[in-house]
Amino acid sequence: MNHLFYLLSDPMLIVESGESRWYIRDVNQAFAAFSGFKKSDLLLLDPAAVISAPESGLSFAGMLRQLSDDQSFTPSLECRLVTKSSTPAAVQLTCRKLQAAEQVLYVLICKDLRETKWIDEYVLNHKIMIACTINERFGIQSFKHYYTPVVGQPASSYTNKPIFELVPEQERNKLKRALEHARNNRTTESLSFQLKLGDRFYNADAVIRPFYNGNRSFKSFALLFQNMQVNALDDDPSYKLRMLMLSKNISVTSLAQSTLISLTTISKIRNGKIKKPQRLTAELIAGELGVRPEAIWSSFKR
Repeated sequence: MNHLFYLLSDPMLIVESGESRWYIRDVNQAFAAFSGFKKSDLLLLDPAAVISAPESGLSFAGMLRQLSDDQSFTPSLECRLVTKSSTPAAVQLTCRKLQAAEQVLYVLICKDLRETKWIDEYVLNHKIMIACTINERFGIQSFKHYYTPVVGQPASSYTNKPIFELVPEQERNKLKRALEHARNNRTTESLSFQLKLGDRFYNADAVIRPFYNGNRSFKSFALLFQNMQVNALDDDPSYKLRMLMLSKNISVTSLAQSTLISLTTISKIRNGKIKKPQRLTAELIAGELGVRPEAIWSSFKR
């Protein structure tokens, strides 16, 4: 089998039909971790005992026929995957039929739906502003906002970024500690911290729920934001300037050097003693920080 099969992050298994039953011929590492079973044990199991679609009423063979039929209107099925150390996991199952000489193999690809289902259920009973999932390296896997215009950029622009890029530097350790506590203790955690989306800062209450593979290894977090309020200081240009400089790790001295604006002037603007600098000064500072002048001083209009 192609070496890529074993390296893919999606849980996958290969099955074929024998004289009177179905057999698991191979699984990748992701499937073994997700199910919690050793590969050697999985190869002895009937795949129908591992994956089923009770709500559809289809047999295992019926599932594969439907999923592998090019004319089918159902390219995927919601199924139940039995795991070793937890309750059955909801998965979205897709299938690829492979013909090799007289041998017919079916490659089954599983997408874990547990985070999505938990978020959907939580949203039904609570007012959620933003929901996202985070991988073990704290990277954002998915990002969805429910109430516009909370987020000033498309949701897709936040995926694949570290979650800490959306948090002011002084708040990052608080969030990291909460994430690690939830992961290590297998508990749902709540906390309040600041969130930075676009040019705005929010005070947000968040809920963190960790998820695990069948072998008990950590898989991901679901992170939900609720009760988001625009920071009262958000309209203060000096505060916005300080937060931008902090988030980009730019000191007063380095900003003065890069813009050729005097250190005294930069300090007065940063401390709020100069409320509205000259336009050229504002443009130089904003440009160095990667934003438009009106993102700091709302009195400047394009």
